[in-house]
Order: sequence, then structure tokens, then C-alpha cells
Amino acid sequence: MAFWLAPALGQQETDWIQRFDPRFWTVDFPRPMQAAVTTTAPDALRVDVCFYTQGDLAGLIWASADTIDHPLLAYETSADYSGVTLRFQWQSGGIIPLDAANGPTLTIEGKDASGNPHVWYVRLWNYAVGTNTNALITLDFSNLAGGWSIGAGDDPVYPGAISRMFISLVPPGYAWSSSTPLGGSTPGPVSGWATMTGIRCGGDNAMLSIGNVFVPPTGLAAATDYDDASAQTPARLVRGLRQLGCRGGALLYVGMSHHFKLAAASGGALRWPRGVIRWRGRRGCGWRISSAGVVRRGSRRSCRYRLRCWRNIARRDGGSRPAMAIPL
Repeated sequence: MAFWLAPALGQQETDWIQRFDPRFWTVDFPRPMQAAVTTTAPDALRVDVCFYTQGDLAGLIWASADTIDHPLLAYETSADYSGVTLRFQWQSGGIIPLDAANGPTLTIEGKDASGNPHVWYVRLWNYAVGTNTNALITLDFSNLAGGWSIGAGDDPVYPGAISRMFISLVPPGYAWSSSTPLGGSTPGPVSGWATMTGIRCGGDNAMLSIGNVFVPPTGLAAATDYDDASAQTPARLVRGLRQLGCRGGALLYVGMSHHFKLAAASGGALRWPRGVIRWRGRRGCGWRISSAGVVRRGSRRSCRYRLRCWRNIARRDGGSRPAMAIPL
């Protein structure tokens, strides 16, 4: 069959999105903790996190350059946030609140007015109206500053060359780089969440061009997995599958390498982390794939390295000895 390896969007169909569109935020986190981001409305998103140590930190990320989507579907690169105002309602639970030390902070990576690399740490509480867990936050990038408080040794943000920004989410009792388990004498996972609703972006540079190509249905199936795609929202992942012509089916593989919260529930069933359930199930990938007219297939794998695998599900050799390692 004929094919074309598209290096970048050319004369193909485009559309417009609001900068900070909920579909295009991502998350990042160190293993073994877990995090997932899902869209809950056209102007809203939710992050679910599962912490294990005092040093765990998850980042909710907006990138100026789209390095995830296919070149024909990516949004334009725009590092100029001059005149941009972002407004949203913030709610959270199970994480350090807005007004506390190490509370949700917007870390902005870019360059200063002289072209030198610079990082700003913007305390969201300085721009919030409400309580420490439920507040309206307004960020005017042309009048934004890093620092603990506004006007006291602050660090004005230069909005003309921003490459990436992320909101940090950490557990109560956070200690930078600590590997001490949470829970004290009874170590265990700590779950948390945060939502951004009513997301609005206005002012100059508020809109971004985005590729809007629809490849004719190919009849081919696609296979992807949570382990590799967990940084994305389900809406973004399914948009790519559908618009690139996938109609023959989609396999969603969910391994256990990120799922350290797995535990026996009543009746012997397995309880999955909240973020994985939300990402994979209702209103997540499963529902969106079915709504897009693609056949959904699921796969879960009960594999883990020997030291982290339950004895009753660990793989064993012919002599009932535990396998030294399990290939992933």
C-alpha cells in the first residue's frame, strides 16, 4: 500500500484550540508512585496520585511544544505567553494544600529577557481567592512572579520564552529526596487528587493552531498500554487513534510495573489504584474508544520482579521455586 512519512504539518487541515486545553496536559512522576490525568469536561481535568515515600512528587505539565502527538495532529509550538491570562477553579485533597510550605507550585522553565535559561517558582496561593483546598486562581503571565510572597524579593516571570511549566503535587509530610515510607510505623500508600475546572485562557496568544487531519479508516488495529501512555489524557490518546484511521480495534495493555497499590479486596478480587481505574475505565480510554467507533480490547498482566511479587501469583519453575526475574 502507498504511504507517506509526514515530517510536519504542511497544507493539511488545521483547527484552533485554547491554550491550556485540558486534553493536552500531561503528568510525570517517579516510580513506584503513580499518577494519572483525565479530562472530566471540555474545560476541566482531574489528577489522581498515589504516594509511597516522603520524597514523592508528581507534576501536572503544560508544554509549549507538542512532542507527543503525530506531526499531522500536533498543536503549534508557541513559547510566547505575553498577555496570556489563565483562570481556573482549584480543588484538592490528600496533598499539601495551597497555603502551606511545599504546596502546589507552578514551576516555569524558560529564558529570561537576556536569553539565559531561568526557572521561576510561582506559589499558586499568591494568586488564589478562596480556601487552601478550593480556590479560584488567576495567572496573568505578564504580571507573574516567583517567590514566597508577592513584592518581597520576588522574581518577575519573563513571559516571552517559556518552554514548559508544571504544577507540583506532594504528600503531607513531604521531604525533598527522602525515601522514607509514608505511614510511619504502618507504612502504606497515600492517595490524593486535584482538579482544575472552569479552565479559561484569554488575552493575546491565547489560541493555538492544531493539526486536524482525518486519515480514512484503515481497518488496522492498534496496541498501546498504560505504562507508556499514562502521561497522556485518554482524550488525547483516543483522538490520535481515531484521526489516524484506527478502526479495526485497540488493545489497552495495563501491566503492573506502576501499580504498587494492588491489594486483595473482599471476595479475592484485585483493587487497582484509583488513577488507573479512572484512566482506563468509565470516562477514560475504554469509554472514549468505544464512543469513537473502535473495538476495545483489554489486557492486564500480573508480572513483577521477584522481590515485589505476591507469593500466590509469582511465576515459578517446575520445582516450585520463584523465578529470579520476570520479563516485562
